[in-house]
Amino acid sequence: MAFWNSELIKQRAPTEKLLVPYDQGRVVTGAYELSLGSESYITSDPTQAKRSFSDGAQLNIPPGQFGMLMTKESICIPDDAIGFISIKATIKFQGLVNVSGFHVDPGWKGPLKFAVYNAGSKNVPLIVGERTFLLWFSALTGKTTDVRTKGGTMGLTREDIERIQGEVSSPAELKKEMDSLRTQLRIVEIVGAAVAVAFLGAYAGLIVEKLGGKGEVAPSPQINQVQPSVSQPAVAVGSNQVQRGQTPNAQRAP
Repeated sequence: MAFWNSELIKQRAPTEKLLVPYDQGRVVTGAYELSLGSESYITSDPTQAKRSFSDGAQLNIPPGQFGMLMTKESICIPDDAIGFISIKATIKFQGLVNVSGFHVDPGWKGPLKFAVYNAGSKNVPLIVGERTFLLWFSALTGKTTDVRTKGGTMGLTREDIERIQGEVSSPAELKKEMDSLRTQLRIVEIVGAAVAVAFLGAYAGLIVEKLGGKGEVAPSPQINQVQPSVSQPAVAVGSNQVQRGQTPNAQRAP
């Protein structure tokens, strides 16, 4: 399997009407640069409906949102080739990712539809009519009868929109919500801890009060103290001091 070069695309595309409208100036390095079509749907649109734009109008795909886009050109893949598609690198570098597939079946006829997702942190602006997608043709080993018999519709259908309908929370919004929940949880933890401490304090006070009401604290035992002996007063006998309870010495006769 080999990819067509630019010369083969320029030779076959206009004669076999592989690309309508066709502009030879859009054949670049073996690929054809497809332009953004007028219809689109973005999941963040409050109307939840597809929109139509004129050439030169700008549409924005917010971060974390899906979009359904389509090409301005109608594509015809011959029965001896298969197509491969991508978004231009200058747009992919902004975070826009193709999530709808990367090949086009042999026999496909009609515009191409791209389901995309903005994985970046900023809006991805797109201009209607400008070169947005790339198409490569790759040769099969020969013509095949197993071709796509049902082509694409000329516009976005209700089924196309329902596949991605509904606003999606971006990673940045989810992070904000998680941070808010963490803050609220921390507040609950702090309040809960304060309530627990207050409850334990009140409970401890109640226990002390109950224990104090059941009986008086036993007084300290009285210690028998030894009374100090009182000295007997001295009694004067003559010129001698005699202690009470003692027999005074007899005085000698002169």
